[in-house]
Amino acid sequence: MAHHGYKYEREYQRKRALEREVLEHLKRYSSKKWDSLYVHFAKERGADIQPVLHALRDARFIEVIEDQIVRITASGLRRLEKQDY
Repeated sequence: MAHHGYKYEREYQRKRALEREVLEHLKRYSSKKWDSLYVHFAKERGADIQPVLHALRDARFIEVIEDQIVRITASGLRRLEKQDY
């Protein structure tokens, strides 16, 4: 049973780290097209970025505006300020 808990925890931590990287990237480099974020993180990290982008959007830490431009929201900036994130 502990094995499944460890695997789940590791996956959760990996996802959280990727969420933070996306938010930091948007804060540092401004708005980006959805596709360019996908390519950047898939190429750099070999990660499945789509679920992370969707989770950030659903939590309203990022927003998608016209022409699929993604930008960080005020909530996303506050999330980055939290020590435990």
